[in-house]
Amino acid sequence: MSHRTELHLGARWVASPNQAMKALLVSRATLYTLINTGELESYTEGRSRRITVQSIGSYLQRRLAAEAERRGQKAAA
Repeated sequence: MSHRTELHLGARWVASPNQAMKALLVSRATLYTLINTGELESYTEGRSRRITVQSIGSYLQRRLAAEAERRGQKAAA
């Protein structure tokens, strides 16, 4: 199964900030910090912000790899 399914976002390509916050279990402030630092890719559609589901999955993979490295383990592929 893809990361999109695991994040409970279905087959969507983008997520709203609220959906991304729920998927990552982070606050709105943390979400916007991740967007502003380039950790998550986003764009605006009219007045609405959209975050790419691919960037959410990539962010999680980077975090897991960093945690595995910190623990001295090999990161999962």
